[in-house]
Amino acid sequence: MSVCIVLVQISAASAGTCYWNNGTMLFTGDAVQQALCLTPPVRTNGVVGGKDDGLPSTLDELVGREFDFSREAVEEYFTEQGLFEDELGGMLSLRVSRARGKPAAYFVLHDSNGPSFGTKTFSPDINVSERINDLKQFGRRWHVLIGRNGNSQTLIDFFKPLRSTYFETRDAGARSKGRFLHVGLVQPIRKDSAGTGKPCIPLPAYSAEQYRRLAQVYVAASYRAERWLIPAYAAQLNKYGKAPVCQGGPKGFDLAEWAGALRTVYREIYTGN
Repeated sequence: MSVCIVLVQISAASAGTCYWNNGTMLFTGDAVQQALCLTPPVRTNGVVGGKDDGLPSTLDELVGREFDFSREAVEEYFTEQGLFEDELGGMLSLRVSRARGKPAAYFVLHDSNGPSFGTKTFSPDINVSERINDLKQFGRRWHVLIGRNGNSQTLIDFFKPLRSTYFETRDAGARSKGRFLHVGLVQPIRKDSAGTGKPCIPLPAYSAEQYRRLAQVYVAASYRAERWLIPAYAAQLNKYGKAPVCQGGPKGFDLAEWAGALRTVYREIYTGN
């Protein structure tokens, strides 16, 4: 795995970075600016790329705003979809975790970085394989884990504070436990069979079913936070926390595809269909 470029300082003057305010326990800028700063593309080797010019539609319209569906509408939607609390981050009646009295504001995306295929090619059934999508094999590193088949499991209720990035354990972010919610996405990996040792991920990096379930979990989390949460990538937070190697992902995540899935879910709740 490649070594990350370490940021010397999280500074407002540094292009593409965010300044962390220990008082507010927020990054600088409005919610959309923060989301842009915290979701730069993550390459196959885990290295964080440059900041995009803007958020995809729907995310741009929602992020940071007051949640705009009633409890009845949300509960009715999940009932119609056959989704339960043990798939959505826990009890909808509970608030999200808090840090020094401030509710969670960030919805952090991770990849599972496994299971590993070694140097073998990915099997054609990775999106449906019970072995690959066995959510119990990864431990309790996140609040929720989502398989490539679209199944999800609550590992730790969103009510409970959890640290899952270097940033949350070191320096500026050390007091912020509870300000971040963590969701993992199953992504098998393998090494380049040519012998270079370079990591390879599936194409597409995530399935349509994962993006849809992620949108539904995001709705559940944002409802409990009473505000549309700010998306963030674990790799960027690990970079800010001066992680020794590139890690966290989500490698190859398509923010626009997720925004499209979120638009569909939003419309389904709005229309009651």
